[in-house]
Amino acid sequence: MMNNSLKIIREKLQNNLNLFEWGYEGVAQTSGGHPMTRLAGLTNVRFVVDNLSKLGLFEEITESLKDSVIYTTGNDYMVIQANEGASINSRLTTLKVLASNFLDVLLKTVPNEDINSINIKLPPISDFDQLSKVAREIHIGLTQLIYSDEINGETKIVSVENGSIWFNVFVGASAVSVIASLVWASAVIYKKFQEGRMLAEQVRALKVKNESLEDVLKAQKAETDMMIEAEAQHIQHEHFKNNSPETIERIKNSISIFADLIGKGAEIQPALAAPESVSNLFPDPKNLIGLESKIKKLTA
Repeated sequence: MMNNSLKIIREKLQNNLNLFEWGYEGVAQTSGGHPMTRLAGLTNVRFVVDNLSKLGLFEEITESLKDSVIYTTGNDYMVIQANEGASINSRLTTLKVLASNFLDVLLKTVPNEDINSINIKLPPISDFDQLSKVAREIHIGLTQLIYSDEINGETKIVSVENGSIWFNVFVGASAVSVIASLVWASAVIYKKFQEGRMLAEQVRALKVKNESLEDVLKAQKAETDMMIEAEAQHIQHEHFKNNSPETIERIKNSISIFADLIGKGAEIQPALAAPESVSNLFPDPKNLIGLESKIKKLTA
């Protein structure tokens, strides 16, 4: 199943197909009277096959190639019996044609992203009621911060992809950095939620008294609330001139909303076309364990 957005798949296909070349020729050498074939360029071939497999594309062919003799060596070339070489060459040719045709379709049908947009991956959705609830949470989490005279942001849905549902949402130049800070803080708080759950399980496992467990949970919640407050104040200081309690409360609410959505499997990423200076403002959704608060980085 394809979990990546079609835009990411398009970009990765473009990068990989440039490397998808190999050599295929008969050689004079024989083994027991059998004709032999030389396959070359296997380092790039294995790299491309692995990447296509990770994308969930053309799984039957990629898996058969990963089970073939070209994966029994790390060398860039090998000499094998001609019938086996012909079979591998045929599968590689078919895979390249399929990947090239799919890329051609994506180039014609998938719209390009504006650098001032974000990509939102929804958590798993089973019905319209859940879709409505999650969409409402995302709407509130974003608009209560960027719909202001200071930020002047917007939330225009540019495209929607199925499989894992991805929205490309135009938010405006000044809103992207605000959302990046919000998502980073939310990921930090999600991590804190996870630590709290683990602590609660450990305390329960020790079979302590209910009153003691309640004290631990209250202390953990108080610490988390303090972190949310600190993250919200940092975002207000970074992006808002209006230093008001109302703004702080809106930011805190947005952090809690997105921390919960991240826990359910949602992701918020910059546009693929965004410059590195912008994309680095967003946390890596695949490495949330190592994520640290930007407040700590500034203090350090």
